[in-house]
Amino acid sequence: MTLRRWLAWLLGGLVGVSSAAAPASAVAPRERLRLTVVEVAGGRAYLSPGPGRGVKLDDHVAVGRQKYRVVAASAKHVVVDLGGRPRALSRGQHASVWTSPHPVDTFATRPAPPSLHAFEGKWLAAERPAATQTPRFVPLGVMKDERRSRAAFMLDHSRIQPLSGDAQAISRTRLRAVLHAELARRFALDADASVELWQADDLASRRGEASRPLLQVRQLELSYRGEALEAALGRLRYASATLGMLDGGRASAALGSGWAVAAFGGALPDPLDTGFETQAARFGGELLWHGDVGGAPTRASLTAQGSRFQERLDERRLSLRAESFPAFGQLGARAELSLFDRDNPWNAQPAELTALGGDATFRVDSLRFGLSVEARRPERSYLLASVLPAGYFCVAETTAGNVAREPCLGGDLRSVGLATAAWEGEAWTLDAGASAVTTRGASAEQASAFFNVRRREILGVLRAEAGASVSSGSLLESAALQLGLGAALLDDRLDASAYYRPSVLRYRAGAGQLLEHGVGARVWWAAFGDFDTSVSADLLTGPDVDVLFLQAALAWRPRF
Repeated sequence: MTLRRWLAWLLGGLVGVSSAAAPASAVAPRERLRLTVVEVAGGRAYLSPGPGRGVKLDDHVAVGRQKYRVVAASAKHVVVDLGGRPRALSRGQHASVWTSPHPVDTFATRPAPPSLHAFEGKWLAAERPAATQTPRFVPLGVMKDERRSRAAFMLDHSRIQPLSGDAQAISRTRLRAVLHAELARRFALDADASVELWQADDLASRRGEASRPLLQVRQLELSYRGEALEAALGRLRYASATLGMLDGGRASAALGSGWAVAAFGGALPDPLDTGFETQAARFGGELLWHGDVGGAPTRASLTAQGSRFQERLDERRLSLRAESFPAFGQLGARAELSLFDRDNPWNAQPAELTALGGDATFRVDSLRFGLSVEARRPERSYLLASVLPAGYFCVAETTAGNVAREPCLGGDLRSVGLATAAWEGEAWTLDAGASAVTTRGASAEQASAFFNVRRREILGVLRAEAGASVSSGSLLESAALQLGLGAALLDDRLDASAYYRPSVLRYRAGAGQLLEHGVGARVWWAAFGDFDTSVSADLLTGPDVDVLFLQAALAWRPRF
């Protein structure tokens, strides 16, 4: 036997032994399955048909000379990993994979599932996460009320009770009702009125009787709000974006691209008791705009208005206001220009910039910053001069030894600046701020600063706070500390707090210092879903005054 024939005989025997020992599935015939790429996404390619012909995980699909590993399979698709090359394959390409077909289990060949009785007692009741979690309260800001009609009824009582000296106590009880009702065809009715009762033994001798009316109507307005036209008639709460109450009407029309124009006119209520009067009238127009500036919602208004009093032209003003709300906070600016008669009694210039101001707020993560500045002259008109004392309007020129009122100096200007900063953490809040007020032509300055720190969620319901403040002005200097403790109970439906505030005072006219003590407590309770009540008491005692302040309020806001 030659060497070649001997080696062939040996190899044939080995193959026969291996074939006999191997299972039938190992020698099952292999076949080539053709696939088509139907989708490419997320670094993977999806091919069809699915793995019903024996495709398994870790098999390799061939596309040309490239091979891709099978990473997932479903009844309809085979999924391969593109290995960081998302554009390696595209839809419609053909591929292939070598498979060994095997029988697929069906409902007929699978064992019967266990009976449902076999699972009895195996599953425990799931515990709801809300039963153990205590998320921190986060205010969401002003929420829009989408109800067609709403109402609120509020009853409050306050009393100032002197505890020393010969001063008399005085109390006020007020019932207020507010209503908004949506009527048919875009009409709505808004009303806001209150009945107010004052009680004091010496009430008849107190000044300001005309400013304490029994009935006050702040709003009684019938309005129409269409897509391009809006109108209101009655006692308007606001005549424009910069003007208050008016007994008359207002109409506005949209001009497109965020622009609108409005006009208003009517009688001015009595400036003391807001009663209906016809001796003064107001009229004017307004240009409105709203849109985006640099991605920030922005709105602006320009108002021109005048008034007549006792058959003569009185107020003549031009007001500008703008507000923007960028992602970091809020920006605002306002200005007012007024015109006066040349012989006006306040020695005002024929044209004066009577108001100029701006404010800004910034948010940086948990930090908040605020800044506000304003310069304003007194509001002067013949209507106000008929009901208010002369000293309300200006600083007068006086002569030595003569206390009689002299003509106004003019040029009065009050400037105000305010800066605040705050940091709010998970359980801590720190606030600080400072303000300054100065008046040109008069000794009426005031500067103050404060700092406050608050710790929340002590033992889950308590909060504690401490603060300090200082103030220095033309009449009085003061420094105070304040300590407080509060608690929120009954799922935040009941809140109670108390504080103690010692302060040191010094009047500019005297050399001595006075130590005052202030203590107080407040309770607020939401008894029902639309009913809540609050009670507060503050006691102030010191060398020059001992007085008790009491307040109680009930509010009912029915839903319908």
